[in-house]
Amino acid sequence: MPRAQLINANTGEILEDLGWFETALPARSVCAAHAEHLLVWERNPNGLWIAEEEDVAYQVEADLPGAGATA
Repeated sequence: MPRAQLINANTGEILEDLGWFETALPARSVCAAHAEHLLVWERNPNGLWIAEEEDVAYQVEADLPGAGATA
């Protein structure tokens, strides 16, 4: 189950835990609703979905294989 978090982009400190989700798709949707605008997501080498803003970033854990679509 992927977890969504808002983090400080400079320090990595967790600023807000947005919760656990069945798949990464609804987790990323909640992040966009929290940001109140569309986010541009990238996959980092650690398997996290990252959407960077100015000094903060949203991060969502990737789905486990077979957990569903993440497009």
